[in-house]
Amino acid sequence: MNPIAQLGQKRFVSLDLARGFMLLLVALAHASLFLGSSLLTRPESMSMYDTIVNYLSVFLVDNRARAMFALLFGYGLTLIVRSYVKRNKPIKEAKTSLYRRAWFPILFGFILSVLIGGKDILAIYGTALLACCWLLFRSDKTVLRSIMALSLVYVVILPLTWIAMAYAQFNGNTILPGNYTHYFERVTSQFIQFATGGPFIAHFLLPVGVSILIGIWAGRKGLLNESPKNKPFLKKAAVYGLSISLIGALPHALYSNQLIELPPALVGLTFSLHMATGILGGVAYAAIFGLIGPKITNPSGIVWAITSLGKRSLTFFIYNEIMLIVLFSKQTLNLGNQLGMAAGWGLTLCICLTALGCAAWLESKQKSGPIDHLFRKLVYRKSSPRAS
Repeated sequence: MNPIAQLGQKRFVSLDLARGFMLLLVALAHASLFLGSSLLTRPESMSMYDTIVNYLSVFLVDNRARAMFALLFGYGLTLIVRSYVKRNKPIKEAKTSLYRRAWFPILFGFILSVLIGGKDILAIYGTALLACCWLLFRSDKTVLRSIMALSLVYVVILPLTWIAMAYAQFNGNTILPGNYTHYFERVTSQFIQFATGGPFIAHFLLPVGVSILIGIWAGRKGLLNESPKNKPFLKKAAVYGLSISLIGALPHALYSNQLIELPPALVGLTFSLHMATGILGGVAYAAIFGLIGPKITNPSGIVWAITSLGKRSLTFFIYNEIMLIVLFSKQTLNLGNQLGMAAGWGLTLCICLTALGCAAWLESKQKSGPIDHLFRKLVYRKSSPRAS
């Protein structure tokens, strides 16, 4: 039997809860970029609370939220393919759907990053899917070998790339464009970056492909399908993954918060370590929700609201990004230059609470998120499986 057809199709609380929580982490990570983070360094602390938030961000959010997002993205892809297989749909039809799922995020990412000015990751995931789509129809062994091979590639690429970026920053060059005063200036710059292959080039900087492949492998094994047999493995993944993630974040936490000084080469290496161990942090977060999910038989209250948010993750990812732009961007209210990290995160949490309220209202009306609805219309056209 095809390994992707072995599990039944249902909506798992674990996945929706993880997606909802992931949106909060991604919003907090992106808020830092508006508040003065350069990836390699943290925004200057104006109070003890800012310092605490800076450390929390390095240890728990930065390069961890994105890894969790990518893993859940990969996991969802296996559910989509499985839904086609269970309905005896042609493989060609499944591949067509997946390629649409790749190209439309690239389009949405273009609109978000170029025209709106958000910190987009949709286009990066779209390009990753273009590259790994074929693996969704290969054996588990092939997927596992691909994870190991790509991981080895990044062991070489990440240090070299980020050492170069560190030297660029030490020489006074910005590595995060975004300090634009005028809208037209920003659109022009972002368009050039996108048109010259920005979403593809980003894979030399961000190892999202590894997390997506891990998500595909986990989906093939059904690790988040709330089965009791997965509990021992998920416990180990949560404990070991989180431990390695925290240890790997320590050197960058000390440097980025200016407790130690390092030459550019070591800055690049510590950041590469932070990013690589962040992949395991994302795995740990997903495993934690895999453990929590089976305990929730009848979601209510805040859990119900977060799962409602997770069901509409595309809509509220874009909503959060737009709200961050409105509040923090120089072209709008410019609060990014006026608030410290603690206040900025507080405001971001308020944004997420409004998203939570809107998602709960949509759930009570049994309505999908408007952008999720549009995306499904574009991808599936008429009638096709809609597992996610």
